Amino acid sequence: MMRSIRIAAFAAVALGALAQQTSGLEVYRFGGSNLPKPTDNDINFHQLGWSDLVESRSLDEDSLAVGILRPIQLTDSLNIALSAEARNAGPYVRVSGVASYAITDAALNMVDTDRSTYWEWAEGVRTETINSRRITLDLGGLFFINRVRFIVAEENRYPDELFVNLDLGVQKLDNVTGYGAAQVQGREVAEVIENTADTIDVSFPAGLARSVGLLMVRKNRPAAIRVGEVEVYGKGFTDNASFTSSFIDLGEPAVWGDIRWGGSQDPGADVFIQTRAGNTLDPNIYWRFTGRGEEQSRFNENGQPLTFSAYRLLKPGEAGDITRDTENWSFWSAPYDFADSSGTDILSPSPHSVFQVKVDFLPDGDNGGELEFLEFSATVPPLAAEAVAEVWPQDVPLGEVSSFTYLIRPTILGENSGFDQIEVETPFGVVSVDSVKATGLSDYPGGETTVEIGPDSTSFSVQLSPPRGVGDSGSVIEVFYQAPVLRYGTAFRGWVRDTTRPAELPQPLNQGNAADEVLSEALTVRTFLSNKLLAKLDVDPPIFSPNGDGRNDEVTFSFDLLQVTEAVPLQVEMFDVSGCRVAVVHDREEKSGEMAFRWNGRNLSEELVPPGIYVYRVSVEAESGDDQHVGTIGVVY
Repeated sequence: MMRSIRIAAFAAVALGALAQQTSGLEVYRFGGSNLPKPTDNDINFHQLGWSDLVESRSLDEDSLAVGILRPIQLTDSLNIALSAEARNAGPYVRVSGVASYAITDAALNMVDTDRSTYWEWAEGVRTETINSRRITLDLGGLFFINRVRFIVAEENRYPDELFVNLDLGVQKLDNVTGYGAAQVQGREVAEVIENTADTIDVSFPAGLARSVGLLMVRKNRPAAIRVGEVEVYGKGFTDNASFTSSFIDLGEPAVWGDIRWGGSQDPGADVFIQTRAGNTLDPNIYWRFTGRGEEQSRFNENGQPLTFSAYRLLKPGEAGDITRDTENWSFWSAPYDFADSSGTDILSPSPHSVFQVKVDFLPDGDNGGELEFLEFSATVPPLAAEAVAEVWPQDVPLGEVSSFTYLIRPTILGENSGFDQIEVETPFGVVSVDSVKATGLSDYPGGETTVEIGPDSTSFSVQLSPPRGVGDSGSVIEVFYQAPVLRYGTAFRGWVRDTTRPAELPQPLNQGNAADEVLSEALTVRTFLSNKLLAKLDVDPPIFSPNGDGRNDEVTFSFDLLQVTEAVPLQVEMFDVSGCRVAVVHDREEKSGEMAFRWNGRNLSEELVPPGIYVYRVSVEAESGDDQHVGTIGVVY
C-alpha cells in the first residue's frame, strides 16, 4: 500500500439536529448570503459560508471576504511572494550544491515588506574564486510570472551577477506539496552581468512557474550580501485554485437532490465542481506497523480502529499507510457541467449522512471564473434504507429494440416511509412496458398497478398498488420493458418516489445485486462491437413535390446516430447530379439519438430547385471514425 492521502484535520458543519426539526426538503447554500431564502414552508434552509472549508489553495482572500470564490488574479502591483507563506511555501537557500530546504525566519525576512530585515550571505570566503548561492522562492502554486525585483538591505551589499530561473517544480521535501529534491524542470529567463545596483528589476515574457530561482554570483569581493526583499510579479490568474468544504453532517442518512450554482466561467477556462458522500467524518483508514515485518493493521493494540488522532500519536516507525475508506465513502464524482448551473442531479450516491463539495478553478491566462453561491438539497430520512437495482441483459445489439428486465430490491426499515412509484430513464425512448411483478403487487397490465410513459418516451413511471412499506423489505420488484440502445454503455437510471409527499426528493436507485439469479449488478448495458455510427436511415417519400399543395411538400430523413458519447459534427446535404451542393439540410453537432430532418426543396438561395434527381449525403465525424450514407431522391412538380 502507498501513502497517497495527505493527513489533514477534518472539520464538520453539524446540521443533523437542524435537519431533524421537521420533515421536508433540506437546502444548504454556500455563499450568496444576499440572495433571498426559500419561502416554502416545507423547506428547511441552512446558510453556510465559503469560510466553512477544510482546505483551499490560491484563492483570492479579498473576494472570499465579500462572499465570492475566485482564484488569485495577478496585477502589476501584486507581489506574489508576500502570500507564499500562506500557501505553505516561501524562500529557502542552496549553498554550493549543498541543499537546505528549510524555510527559516531569516529566509522569510526576504518576503516581509521590510527592507531593513534581511537574509545574509556572510563574508569571509576566499577572494580569488567566484562564489555563488541560489535562493529558491517556492510560490506554493503555479503562476504566470513576468517580473522579479531583488533589493538589498544596505548600500553596496549587492551581488555582482544575478541569474533568474522560472521552475515548474521545487527542490524541496515536505509533507504538504509532495515535491521532492528531483529535477526542477526550469529555464533561465533573465541575467544581469556586472551588476552595480542595489535594486535589480528585470522583466521578461510571462512563463508558468511554481518557483523562482535566483543564482547570486560574487566575484573577488568578501563583502556580505544582505537580501532585504525579493518581489515576484505576474499576469493573469493563478494556474489553479481550489476550495474543499467542511463535511456537512446531517446526522442521519439522507437522499441527495440537485446541485446548482451561480457564477461565471470565461472561454478557455474551467470551473470543476465535484461532490462526494459518506457515513463518517473521516474518509481515510489509518494503518500501523505491527512489528512483524511489513505487516500492517488498521487497529490499535487494544483492537480498536485507528483514528486520525491516534495515528498522529503513534511512535516513530509505527505509522503505516493511509488509504481511502471505500466502504463508507464514495469517490469524488465526475465534474458537473458548468452549463447546468440552474440545477442538475447530484451524482454522489445516497443515502449517506455526510456530504462534501470541492471546486477547482483552471484559468487560462486572463480568462478565469468565479462562484457567487453553491446550493444543494437533501431529504431526511430516506424513503428506504437502501434501494439497489440492476438491469438484464447486459449485452444487446446496437441500434435495435431489446427486451429488458429491471430488478429493484429495497431495504425498508421502521424510520423509512417507503414509496409508491418507480421512475426509469430510457435515454433513447421506450417502446413498451410489458409487465410488473412483485410479491403483494396488483398485476400489470390488468390491475391497479399502472404505467405512464413520458411525453418524449425517454422515461416511464410505475405507480405501485399497494405502496412498498416495511413489510416489503427485501422483496424484489421486476419491470419488463422494451427499448432501443444507440450507444455503448447506455445507462437506465432509476428513482423511487412517495407521491403523497411531493415536497420531498425522489431516491436514486444505486446499482448493485438486486437478485442473485441475475449476474449484472449494473444499470448500464453494453452493445456488440460495431463500426456503425448511422443506422436505420429512412427517406420518406423517395419522390416529393414541393409545390405548396400540402401533399408531399417535404422529404424527411430519419435515422439513428449510434455510440457517440459527446456531440460530434453531423451533416445532411443535397447535391445535383453534377456534384454541386445545392442545399444544407442540417449542419451542427449532435449526440447519440433518433434523428429526423426535413428538406423543403429549396436551395442555398431559398429558391425551389428544378425537377430532377438529387443526391443526398448523411455524414458524421467522430474520434472513433467517420460514417456516411449516400442515396438519391426525386423532385417533381
